[in-house]
Amino acid sequence: MVEIFMPKAGMDMKEGHLIRWLKNVGDPVELDEPIMEIETDKITMEAEAPGTGILLAKLIEDGTTVPVLQTIGYIGQPGEKVPDNIPVVQAEVSLDVAEAVDSTPSVASLVTSAVNGVPATPYAKKMADERGIDLASVPRHPGLPVFGKDVASALSQNHQSAATPLARKYAQAKGVDIQEVSGSGVGGKIRKEDVLAAAQSSNRIPLTPIRKAIARNMYNSLQSMAQTSDSVEIDVTELVALRKRLVERQELLGTRITVNDLLSYAAVKMLRTHPLANASLDGDEIITYPYVNLGIAVATDYGLTSPVIHGADCMSLVEMSKAVREMVTRARERRLAASDQQDATFTLTNMGVFPVDNFNPILPAPQSCIVGFGRCVEKPAVHDGEICIRVRMVLSVTYDHRVFDGGEVGSIMATLKEYLETPELFLVQ
Repeated sequence: MVEIFMPKAGMDMKEGHLIRWLKNVGDPVELDEPIMEIETDKITMEAEAPGTGILLAKLIEDGTTVPVLQTIGYIGQPGEKVPDNIPVVQAEVSLDVAEAVDSTPSVASLVTSAVNGVPATPYAKKMADERGIDLASVPRHPGLPVFGKDVASALSQNHQSAATPLARKYAQAKGVDIQEVSGSGVGGKIRKEDVLAAAQSSNRIPLTPIRKAIARNMYNSLQSMAQTSDSVEIDVTELVALRKRLVERQELLGTRITVNDLLSYAAVKMLRTHPLANASLDGDEIITYPYVNLGIAVATDYGLTSPVIHGADCMSLVEMSKAVREMVTRARERRLAASDQQDATFTLTNMGVFPVDNFNPILPAPQSCIVGFGRCVEKPAVHDGEICIRVRMVLSVTYDHRVFDGGEVGSIMATLKEYLETPELFLVQ
């Protein structure tokens, strides 16, 4: 028999959040096969099975957060007994695997108990007690205990019948869960007014582990560093034209160069002559790094993440383009490893896909500098003594004022401005 632990995906990881099990009790499991999906404060990932056999027991439910290395399940052979001292944090066993549970007495005894002669899982009993449901009145599959889904089904039917047809119609239109609505009518009948009141009430959304980490890191960064931001509007007409020419050669290059690739490459080249922008403060010392690990801010459906391009200073433009594309794809598909988000020395964030011209990015601790770019906008501007339409963009720099002063930041911005307005300069570096 093999224990399933909540994996520890990083040195700083204290707890993990089980999003969902990928296997049911009784399902066959192969070594290294994905068995569950978990979320840490940095990544979402699939965890692999530590052994081969069948899933004998789940000790926690989907949506549960537990400390790392806590036992959360068992894999073994049919008929093996699960230890008797398992913590009672039971997952519901679905009906389609009930036969497997029933054929394993040790597991069945863990998840069922008799209440007034009616066999029920602890979760079903708890739900029935909380909602005032008589387990004897809950329909169940012959020969099987009452499961939580049986109680939920009974509650749903009872609640639906306790609502007026108009209330049910409004609930569906407003996206209100009718089971969460308290009725004010005769005998607790749910009326239209009850649904409308529920639709207007505030909604408390629990923070996910990743959202908690973002909130904590942003707050700590602002509290622990002397952050200041400066910005300047630059002319990127030539940069956009260069990108267009490179796109026309994408088959030759083996990648489709983006504006973000050019911005990233130029920023990394800038660091060669401005080492304090690739540094951090440690006590009474400033640490400058002989390498560049480039953090790329990526917006995903689960929050902001910053995958890291390690050794970016040793890459060509094509190599960086491919590396950035791979990291962004993995971030949005929730396939980042913990090592993919560690040890950034400098970060770039680009809001160009949004209608944002100017913003002040928050500096990720302990880095000394982050650069941000707004969208490209065509607008009238003076060029070579004439007014014409040019492509303009705002460059923003947030820096730790403890590491360097405004004069150095002005020099950093001047270098970036020169590179991006005359892109040949950074391409030949």
